Amino acid sequence: MSAIKHIPLPYFTINQDFHIIDASDIALETFNKSDSFLDIVDRESQKKARRMLTSATFVTTELVMNMKNSPYGLYQIQINWQNKLGHIVCIEQDERIQELIDAVEQHRKRLSDTNIELLQKKEQLEQSIERILELSVPMIDLAEGMVLVPLIGELNIELVNKNHKRILETICNKQIEKILIDFHGIGDITNEGIRALRNLVLELKVIGTKSYIIGVSPHHAKVLNSLPINPNTYYLKDLHTAIKSFIV
Repeated sequence: MSAIKHIPLPYFTINQDFHIIDASDIALETFNKSDSFLDIVDRESQKKARRMLTSATFVTTELVMNMKNSPYGLYQIQINWQNKLGHIVCIEQDERIQELIDAVEQHRKRLSDTNIELLQKKEQLEQSIERILELSVPMIDLAEGMVLVPLIGELNIELVNKNHKRILETICNKQIEKILIDFHGIGDITNEGIRALRNLVLELKVIGTKSYIIGVSPHHAKVLNSLPINPNTYYLKDLHTAIKSFIV
């Protein structure tokens, strides 16, 4: 009887075609049964898996994996190649995801506090308003090729147009592939604001960036249903779902 089945972590032995030769009992309990290791890697992470897991004799990387009891899980993957066989250990990283979410929430709170302070400076009202509009659309790097843009305040044409150029320039300069537009901090939505956001999303699509809308409330959903942003825009439940789906 192979001792591999008793290893107290998800463990796999694979060949150079990523075919699973053997696995621990915990691996079989954690991930969906498959003959190929790539089949239990999330589709968005498979390209990275092929590249990283064959780049050296010993490699440590992170991949989003398909799990039995939840749609996704972030895992640190360690592989050691010996005699054309890869020995893989998978270590779950849920704590790291929560740390990232907590950091984003703290950043959002600081931005809200900054907006209040700026509004109190009545003698510099014009400068304060411009600064508030910029702070209401921050851009937070989540991972390579992915940024979070949490919107704060009222979604109107001034908010979008003030930040339109800055967002496009940042997306182009950093070669961003995915932009997560977070509605969590949005109160009221105007029709003009939705139209301006729709134009921005269309321009992002032209340069090859996919837009994902997250944090939509029932009130937001009603407005978006009557005046949709774009048929090619994707919607996700919240930031936690987005991170578990995309971060690698």
